[in-house]
Amino acid sequence: MKAPQRKTRSVDANVNPRGASADRETQVKLNLGCGFDKREGWLNVDNFAACEPDQFLEIEATPWALEDNSFDHILMKHVLEHVGAQFEVFAAVMRELYRVAAPNGLIEIHVPHVRHDTFWSDPTHVRAFTPLTFQMMSKRQNRAWMEARANYTMLAFVLDVDFEVETIVQNYDGRWLAKLHAGEITQEALRERAAENWNVARELQVKLRAVKP
Repeated sequence: MKAPQRKTRSVDANVNPRGASADRETQVKLNLGCGFDKREGWLNVDNFAACEPDQFLEIEATPWALEDNSFDHILMKHVLEHVGAQFEVFAAVMRELYRVAAPNGLIEIHVPHVRHDTFWSDPTHVRAFTPLTFQMMSKRQNRAWMEARANYTMLAFVLDVDFEVETIVQNYDGRWLAKLHAGEITQEALRERAAENWNVARELQVKLRAVKP
């Protein structure tokens, strides 16, 4: 028996969420694995010297040289799919991500969709994700599954992290977006097509909240 899953919600980007991170006058932001997308007002970290990051950091080498509970907003834009071919390494990275996030901090993760060629074409991609992957990192969701005796890995407890899913946005391949905008397919039909076919959905954009005492 599967426990009912909590529906994620859409939020207005201009509205600050409640919690400790929203109360700070200036938010502390981490662009983790920035590559060449360096952002003003963020701590841009990477291990690739050509990017000229603010700080060199090898994501798989844990623990990170970053303080506990220090970042209100963490961005990992097309980074996590490159990390942790071995589960133990992936687990250590997620624990570090949780450690450095401020209470109620926002973690924004962009990953390629598992059924798109962009994921499989890059030999440095070592890990795939679906929306369920991130739901499994919620202790609230894990407890609901335990009560229902559901057959899921209680990943939040395995990792000792607690991330609550706030939003999950599925971005579509340009060819299908053109069909949608031309009225050749409805949004609902596009979602159904993406659930069954390759190269329809291109990317997942996920926003998590760090749940801490």
